[in-house]
Amino acid sequence: MSKVTALAPWFGSNRTLAENVGAALAGCRWVGVPFAGGMSELLHIQASSVVVGDLHTHVLNLALTAGNPRTNPQLRERLDALPYHPDVLAAAQARCRDREDAQDGAWFGDELRTGIPDLDWAVDYFVCAWMARNGCAGTKGEFDVGQSVRWDAGGGDSVVRFRNATAGLESWLGVMRCCCFVRLDVFKFLLEVKDAAGHALYLDPPFPDAGDGYKFSFTEQDQRRLAKKLAGFKTCRIVVRYYDHPLIRELYPEPLWTWHRFRGRKQTNAAANEEVLLVRNAA
Repeated sequence: MSKVTALAPWFGSNRTLAENVGAALAGCRWVGVPFAGGMSELLHIQASSVVVGDLHTHVLNLALTAGNPRTNPQLRERLDALPYHPDVLAAAQARCRDREDAQDGAWFGDELRTGIPDLDWAVDYFVCAWMARNGCAGTKGEFDVGQSVRWDAGGGDSVVRFRNATAGLESWLGVMRCCCFVRLDVFKFLLEVKDAAGHALYLDPPFPDAGDGYKFSFTEQDQRRLAKKLAGFKTCRIVVRYYDHPLIRELYPEPLWTWHRFRGRKQTNAAANEEVLLVRNAA
C-alpha cells in the first residue's frame, strides 16, 4: 500500500512539500494551523499542542471521525465495503449538498459544535473527496465533480487510490488525536494566538489568482489584511506558504521575511511552479 499523505485530496494541497513545513516549525511547542485543508502538514508537525482550524465543516467532521478510536475503525469498515461506483459518489454528493442547505449557510451542525463525530457524514464526504476527480476537495464545485476513472495503464489506478486512502485512515488516528479542532475565520483565529516564544503559526491561505476556486473566497483585501496582521507578531514564529507572485513580493518583502523557495505545484494542481515558504521570527 502506498503512503497516503493527505486526509482529503485538497485543491492546491501541499502533499509533496509538507515535510518542509515541519522543518520550519521544528522546536516549537505550540502550533496554530488556521487553514487546515487536506491537513498534509499535520503529519510533520511535532509540537506538543496543535490547534487546527478551517471554515470547511465537511473536512473538520472527517478529521473528528478519523481521530476517534471508536469511529475510525467503523469509518474504514464502511468505506471498504462500498463499491467504487458513480451512483455511490452521486448519492454521497447529494447528501453533502443537502447538509449545506439544511444548515442555511451556517455550516455548523450540532454534532460538530459539540465535538461529536458524525460517522454517516464522514463516510459521505470521504467518498466525495476520494471517488471524484483528484484535487477538487475544498472547491466551490466539489460536489458536482464526476467520478475519477483511469482509462489507460499510465499512472495510478483510481480504485487503488480510494482503497489506499481508506486503509490509510488508520494512521490518521494518532495524528488527529493530538490536535484540537476549531471552526474559526483566520482573523478570529489570530486574535487568540499568543505572541510568545515557542509558539508558531503555519498558514496556507488561498493563493492570489489560483486560489479563486476555493469554496471560501479570499480577496486581495483579505490578503493585505492577513499580511498586516502577521507582521504584527514580534516573537511567535510565522510560516506562510504561497507561490511566487507580485502581490506576495509586495506584502512579504525580504529581508523582513525570509523566503525559502521550492519547486512545487500550483493551487490549480497543474504544472510545477515555484512555491515559497515565508518565515518570520525564526529561532
